Amino acid sequence: MTVRVSVNYNDPRWKRFDLTRSVRLLVSKVVQIHQIKLNDFSLSILACSDAKIKELNRHYRKKNKATNVLAWPAFHCSFNFDQNYQSFNRNNYLFLGDIAISYERCLREASVQNIQFHEHCCKLLVHAILHLLGYEHDVSVRTKRMQLMETRVLNSVLTKRPKLYNI
Repeated sequence: MTVRVSVNYNDPRWKRFDLTRSVRLLVSKVVQIHQIKLNDFSLSILACSDAKIKELNRHYRKKNKATNVLAWPAFHCSFNFDQNYQSFNRNNYLFLGDIAISYERCLREASVQNIQFHEHCCKLLVHAILHLLGYEHDVSVRTKRMQLMETRVLNSVLTKRPKLYNI
């Protein structure tokens, strides 16, 4: 499996955090845990500031405030996890979508939650990746399903595991 990650560093402070490696690992774990028949795919990350993510949130969600992470799936439906996506690896990569993540917001939230910056970023990135794959948290059943998947992925990659959810 090959994961192409394109990172645009709108905020240079993100260069201290290896987004490409982290996203590749997290996406691979999601695919592995779900047993999705998906070989080669790509996604893009905008590593930005609160000001930029606020602008994006205002433009796309009509919310005039900064947030921690935003995701724009390339597919507007849930992945059919039984479908075979292997054919995409012959000529091109399946594009999953775009993610924007705010440095200041991640730093503040990690501090408030008393967890390491890297761990909190991984949590937010998993959340965004799951949105790219069709997960939602608009009703309690789907919220629990998404939280369970986030926890499973994070528990498989983080050595010092934060207490994430009471499920």
